[in-house]
Amino acid sequence: MKKKFFIAAAVIISSHLYAQDSAKTTLDEVVVTATKSPIKQSQTGKVVSVIDQETLRRNAGKTLTEILNYQVGVYVNGANNTLGTNQDVYLRGAASGNTLILMDGIPVGDPSQINNSFDLNNINPAQIERIEILKGAQSTLWGSDAVAGVINIITKKGGDKKISPTAGISYGSYNTARANAGVNGKLDKFTYNLNYSYTHSKGFSAATDTTGIAGFDKDGFNQNNFQANLGYQLTQKFSVSGMSNYGKYTNGLDAGAFKDDKDYTSANTSFINSIGLLYKLNGGAIHFTNTLINAKRTLNNDTSSAAGNGDYYRANFKGQSYVSELFGNVALGKKLSLVGGFQRLAQNTNQIDSGYSRDYAFGYKSALGKDSAKTTNYSVYASLMLLNLNGFNAEAGVRYNHHSIYGSNATYSFNPSYNIDENTKVFINISSAYKIPSLYQLYSEYGNKNLKPEESNNYEIGIQSFSNDKRNSMRIVAFKRDIRHLIVFYTDADFNSKYINRDKQNDYGFEVENSTAIGKIGSWVSNLTYVDGQGTDGNVKVKNLYRRPNFTFNSTLTLQPIKALTVAPSFRFVGSRLKGTYDAGPDLMPQYYTLDFYAGYSCTKQVRLFVDYRNITNQKYFDVVGYNSRKANCTVGISANF
Repeated sequence: MKKKFFIAAAVIISSHLYAQDSAKTTLDEVVVTATKSPIKQSQTGKVVSVIDQETLRRNAGKTLTEILNYQVGVYVNGANNTLGTNQDVYLRGAASGNTLILMDGIPVGDPSQINNSFDLNNINPAQIERIEILKGAQSTLWGSDAVAGVINIITKKGGDKKISPTAGISYGSYNTARANAGVNGKLDKFTYNLNYSYTHSKGFSAATDTTGIAGFDKDGFNQNNFQANLGYQLTQKFSVSGMSNYGKYTNGLDAGAFKDDKDYTSANTSFINSIGLLYKLNGGAIHFTNTLINAKRTLNNDTSSAAGNGDYYRANFKGQSYVSELFGNVALGKKLSLVGGFQRLAQNTNQIDSGYSRDYAFGYKSALGKDSAKTTNYSVYASLMLLNLNGFNAEAGVRYNHHSIYGSNATYSFNPSYNIDENTKVFINISSAYKIPSLYQLYSEYGNKNLKPEESNNYEIGIQSFSNDKRNSMRIVAFKRDIRHLIVFYTDADFNSKYINRDKQNDYGFEVENSTAIGKIGSWVSNLTYVDGQGTDGNVKVKNLYRRPNFTFNSTLTLQPIKALTVAPSFRFVGSRLKGTYDAGPDLMPQYYTLDFYAGYSCTKQVRLFVDYRNITNQKYFDVVGYNSRKANCTVGISANF
């Protein structure tokens, strides 16, 4: 394993020495997630990765989580299983729920989930303009859950023409059909973007049939998504915008690892509505957003095929989040600026689940009511930024947080960076973060209202460099994360269970990213991530990065031999992982790799054909033991933009 690790590192570093980079990313690229306002990457000491529209277009046959899986530091468990599988985001090895998901800068956590995480199955890549991935502790500006970082999904907005239609359709393995249609434009002071997407797949069995003859049924998937973005310029300085995202999907489930179930189904709905106001200042802006997020999940299993005896399970989970935020950024001088704001987050959940086992003559029913299972959280924050003082930049911020159950806590951030020259930047990040206990952890039958928030200290140091012609780039980052008051599920000697604060978690690792060009016809982008760590369980050190690989490596070669044709072979390596606490199989899950190939051909400026062939060598592997991953599969499609 160590030998493969050093070989991969050598490949990336050596490639930087003899090739050139054609990627668009530079130190002058403008990002918004790092400071909640537009800023050049050269002016911030934070680690930001950008998935731009061209990259999304070259991944037209993939889901959002498959695209994220190729990014440095990101590992999404479930992205390669049947459509609709739970998507656990492990950013830099942090546990699921410790990565804050944003949509257009708005936190979209689901309070009906055990860890308040957002279901990324609800977002279709056809509706996304770009994605910004911000690493490290980011709670000072972004609040709870931003322990390992933030993923900001920025949706498509209005265009420059009066009307610009778009459309796409694809078909592939597992009888998977995708279609999307949209229209965007600008009419005087009014801008709009409307998009609808549809996915249907007959799929394959979620559970693995070890015999190959048991006749496991296919677990299909059906989804509808609608996205709307509207904007109106009231005056030269004042504008209003609205965003609505509706997604609903149904999918088949199985009884468990290696266990089929022919009538276990799930239905999931997400409905996000937001209105925003923007007032531009001389050297700054004031923003106000008000957002309502509704999530609903239903599970139904009337007769378990695995048991065949009339057992049943039914569940209905609903969650609501109300997010109001007022923030602004203002220039205090040529070298100094300030970002500050106020946020109110109110959440509630309504949950009912019941079941019956005839074998054990046992039935149960549990419920959480939204009138009792609710919390409100208030935050105020401010961050002062020093910009380009003889190449030196720094950001220092604080956040005060008050929760209706546990009380108050605070976070800090300090991010100095120095531009050695116009091509090279060194940076250090020292910051803290927190994660609020979820409603389930507070109010369920295992709940504990004495829980404290998880709190962490995070450290980063790194360097980012470009060649003089901006065609070579490399970034190396080392990080360390120490979490205290970790929330764990605890069962005592009398088999009484509840959530408690007890353990600590100490993780560390590094990332290497390299982007190079192959002459004038293409580019080679590679990255590797190494993560390790341990927890403290009752004063005993334990290895507990369950389902998370210590080592991942991704490499994509994009070539354009002629103007109309793009080909992009890619390679992905995932190292060995510890199985989940209750997973079947050996303790250590074996490493695996996949090879993919994409080709796109532009028939005209508006029309493009593509083929996306994944897992070419038909690797068989588990991300979760007992659940199938996709075998060799292919998607072909056509897209049009007018």
